[in-house]
Amino acid sequence: MLTGAITMKKNLKFGIAAAVCAALLSVCAHFPAQGAQPDPRGSGLSRSTEQAIRLYHEGQDNEAMDRFMDILVKGTPSEKSLANSYISRITLRMNTGVPSQKDQGADGGVLKEVEGDKQVQVRQQPGFKDLAPSEEEAAAQEEPEAQKTRIADKINARIADMRRGVLLHLGESDAVKLYMSDPLPRALTINPQYFFANDTVFKPNATAVLSNLAGLMFTLGRATIRILPEGTVMGDVKIKSIRQAIALNSYLVSRGISQSRIDVNLTGADIKFPKELNNISGLIVLFDYDKEPRLNEPDDLQSKGPKVSLGIYPTAISIQKNEGALVEFSVFKSPIGQVSWKFEIFSVQPDNSIGLLQKTDNIGPLCKQSYWNGRKNFFGAPYASGKYMFSITATDVEGRETNLRRLLVIKPGPGEEKALAAQKNAAKPKVESKNLVPSGTAKTAKGKQALSKKAKAPLKKGKAGLKTAKAVAKGKSKKGGESAPPPKKEASEPSEDAATKGDEGKMEEAAQDPQTEFSGQVSYKIYFREETAIVTPNSEKKLTQVAETMNYYPMAKIKLIGYAYSGEANSETMAQNRVNYVATRLNSKYAIEKDRMDVSTQISDTPKSIVEIKMLGKE
Repeated sequence: MLTGAITMKKNLKFGIAAAVCAALLSVCAHFPAQGAQPDPRGSGLSRSTEQAIRLYHEGQDNEAMDRFMDILVKGTPSEKSLANSYISRITLRMNTGVPSQKDQGADGGVLKEVEGDKQVQVRQQPGFKDLAPSEEEAAAQEEPEAQKTRIADKINARIADMRRGVLLHLGESDAVKLYMSDPLPRALTINPQYFFANDTVFKPNATAVLSNLAGLMFTLGRATIRILPEGTVMGDVKIKSIRQAIALNSYLVSRGISQSRIDVNLTGADIKFPKELNNISGLIVLFDYDKEPRLNEPDDLQSKGPKVSLGIYPTAISIQKNEGALVEFSVFKSPIGQVSWKFEIFSVQPDNSIGLLQKTDNIGPLCKQSYWNGRKNFFGAPYASGKYMFSITATDVEGRETNLRRLLVIKPGPGEEKALAAQKNAAKPKVESKNLVPSGTAKTAKGKQALSKKAKAPLKKGKAGLKTAKAVAKGKSKKGGESAPPPKKEASEPSEDAATKGDEGKMEEAAQDPQTEFSGQVSYKIYFREETAIVTPNSEKKLTQVAETMNYYPMAKIKLIGYAYSGEANSETMAQNRVNYVATRLNSKYAIEKDRMDVSTQISDTPKSIVEIKMLGKE
């Protein structure tokens, strides 16, 4: 009996131990190994959802995005919620800042002037009238607290003026409807047909409205922005609408608005609509002035360093008009520890050397806006016109670093514009005129044989023009060998030429290629409205003249140069949109073959919203 009791006791102990081990194993099974990716299998997810998650973790964002969009349309409610979360992660990952080489740290905890060997010049020239000399004197006599209060009041007033101007422009557009709760907007709806050429490509003529949309969101401070695709409210969202909402999000982020303020809600869940919103057609954008920005960063983004954002609006200011720019930057939290950051302003000299102007640094996440008016200590002397570079750099505890930079331009004053124009004219090489006779006299017969049937028709229409050109050429050569004029061009628009005086308002001369007969001699300028890809009415007529001239010379080619001002938002894209518009117009409306067009772009340091067309080659 004693032996049986002892045996029973042992078995009981072994049983209890086995139960405890089983319980521990069961608990541990709920905690995946550190750093391991979650396994979606066995969690009740569909095969397509599992594949989408796997593609996401493999870094194949485009393929994963397509699958998650399908799930948003066809999946169960739980899968739709999961897909919405992953699409937000993919969008965030696509817009993460690019790592750069490690930079040296900066001292100090507040934005302050930097004293150094390379001082930034302040504007000192005769004829320049400082708009606020009395304010500078008054600021020097004020107590620091009183000065801070006065600066804050002035900044708030100027931002309010900027916001009113942007709202006025948006209110004039049929593409956007505003829903206000004075003095701030609570929501707006966007007509996708006005903005999008297809699923994700914006129309060229939507650039101005897009810029104003971004400007409005800059002027709303730390307000969070929620974007809903068309059809979300009615539960009838299409993949095309999802793509358009993501495209709008990407545009705003590309302008520098912090992703911490933007939320693309693709399911319509947990949405509280403001009472002012009485129309739910199109894309819906909601503004929340109470919600804090989301500065949490997903773990899988850490391989690229800390996430940061930086934006400036507008990208060019005039000190004479008391203008200023809003500078927004954000630094996201990191799950591996604290993030240190520094914000710096540099002046960019004509030789592209840079000098540190202002700096501040700190530790921890933040989303911040500041106002910069191009003056020392806000009320002080104005800085010289030119380019200024703004930079945000963040470093995590493992030494990984991310840096973003953006440019702002201080426009030259009236006196400086004249001086710059004089310098350009003085530096411009003089080109001697040569005896030029329009092609078509001795080579007409040979040229006609080489023409295709397609090219013969427009050539016949231009016979009279050719005869006239011959007669003019003969008359001129008898009197003194003067060169014949190019085909007659329409007089330049006075309003456009007034904006581009000097070199830009005149036809540019070009060195004569000995192998060509009129290369560089015939030049047209197609003008666009400022900060848009919308051509002016008179310039539309010039395109007809370009087509007629090309019919005179069916073997000739043309060079299209699209210009944009460096102070414009997305200047490279703007220049490309302008030149693409002209090339497409010549091809679609006037049947000019694309292989006869050489397309390029150029960024100008002075305001320049044109496409220049130059004739190249022989007849």
